[in-house]
Amino acid sequence: MNLQKNTYRQQSDLANYCRTNILSGSLKVRKDRVHHYRRLVFNVVDDSLRSAYPLLNNLLPPKQWDLLVKEFFANHACQSTKIWQMPEEFYQYVISKESALKKKYPLMEDLMKFEWTEVELFMMENEAYPSFKTKGDWLNDVMIINPEYKILSFAYPVHIKNAKYITASDKGNYFLLGFREKETGKVQFMDISAIYTVIIENIAKEIKLIDIINALEGQLNFDSMDSMVQQIVPFLKKLKEKGFILGFKVE
Repeated sequence: MNLQKNTYRQQSDLANYCRTNILSGSLKVRKDRVHHYRRLVFNVVDDSLRSAYPLLNNLLPPKQWDLLVKEFFANHACQSTKIWQMPEEFYQYVISKESALKKKYPLMEDLMKFEWTEVELFMMENEAYPSFKTKGDWLNDVMIINPEYKILSFAYPVHIKNAKYITASDKGNYFLLGFREKETGKVQFMDISAIYTVIIENIAKEIKLIDIINALEGQLNFDSMDSMVQQIVPFLKKLKEKGFILGFKVE
């Protein structure tokens, strides 16, 4: 049912007041009580963002966190109707703007991406799991992986080091595998190298390990094919133990 124009205007004015703290003269409320609405709504927003970004909240001084949240709350018109998705809009809002805060903390974008990915993986819709067999040939069989995963790249090691102690000297190339456990729904993260990133991406395309190694042999610093296998297969077995590699394709 459509709202009457006056009702819609009153609701919009109240929402704008809650966001900006600017009270419209046409808003029919008790001026001595309306501030409670703003406080309650802001607290919901602030609590949601603190829950989604505990590492960022710990990095920033309290005043800077408060100013950042208030700026977002006042200036960004959230599109999602789901409260758990609001932190993604906060992330997009922060990274889309040049700010003194981002210059002071150049790792901010990586940190927020890392934290939001955990929420995103945990809350993502269930993917269909393919059939697989638990035993197979690591070199010559197609491996089946957990479909609920992401691989992230960072310029700063936000996933392995306290953000407060990360400096310009830490800048480099970092890679992270994140996936949701099938049985528990828990999100796991694993620090991985660039080469393992390439291997996982190829396994996801159902390319056999022997073919991946042959393609990479000239690019890697290994003495022989055997030495490559001896290093890569134990890593893949670890991924299977953790539930990322589910098994092998049923032919």
